[in-house]
Amino acid sequence: MPEATQIGYFFEGDPALPFPVAEFDEGLEALANDRVGRLTDWIGTGDVIIEGVVDSGVAIDGPAYIGSGTVIHSGCAITGPVFIGKNCSVRHGAQLRDGTILGDDCVVGHSAEIKNSICMSGSKMQSGVFIGDSVLGRSARVGSGAILANRRFDQRAISLGSGQSKTAVDREFFGAVLGDHVRLGANVVAAPGTIVGPYTWVSSLVSLHGFIPRAKLVLLKQELEIRDKDEVDLRSGREDYETL
Repeated sequence: MPEATQIGYFFEGDPALPFPVAEFDEGLEALANDRVGRLTDWIGTGDVIIEGVVDSGVAIDGPAYIGSGTVIHSGCAITGPVFIGKNCSVRHGAQLRDGTILGDDCVVGHSAEIKNSICMSGSKMQSGVFIGDSVLGRSARVGSGAILANRRFDQRAISLGSGQSKTAVDREFFGAVLGDHVRLGANVVAAPGTIVGPYTWVSSLVSLHGFIPRAKLVLLKQELEIRDKDEVDLRSGREDYETL
C-alpha cells in the first residue's frame, strides 16, 4: 500500500476526539466509515450535554456535546449528532450539521457550514466556508469563502486522490482530506476526493483536485491584462433602487 494512501501519512492523531478517526496503518477508505451512528451512541440519543456557554438564539436539534470553555454565539444552528470539544469558538450564524466533530481549540467563522466532518484540534474554518463530509487534521486552516465540495457534478461515486494514491471509497458524498497543518487560502475550491498532505499550503483562488503531497506550496499563476480607459465618475445608483 503506498504511504500516501494510509491514515498515518496525513494525521498524527488527536486524543481530544470522542473516538479515533481510524488506525494509522488503515487505508483512506476507512475515513468513509459511518460517524453519525458512532457519535449518536457516544453522546446518547436525544441528549444535549452543555459544559460550555451557549448564547441566546442558538438552535440545537438532536444530540450534541459542547465542551467546557467553548462559546456558541447567537444565531448558530446545531443539528445533531454533533461533538464540540473544549475552548472552541463557533461564531454568529454558523451551521454545524449531523456528524460534525470538532476537537479542542477550534474556530468556526461567521456563516460557516460544516456537515459530517471531523475537524481536529486547533483547526480554524473562517467565514463563509462550506466543509462537507471531510476530514481536517490538527491546526488545519481553511480561509474565508473556501469550499470543500462533497458531491461530484455527475453524481457518480467518489475516489480519493489521483495516480498511485487513488483510493475508491464508493460513496456519493465525500469531500476532502486535509492533513495536519494544511492551510487553504481564501476562496479555494476543492473538488470531491481531494487529498492534501500535511504542512502543505495552497494560495487563494486555486481550484484544487487530486493528490497534493506533504510540505508543498501550491500557487496560482495568472496573467492580468491592463488597458487604458476613460475616467468616468460613478453615480450613487440610489435612484435605481429607491423611490425618492
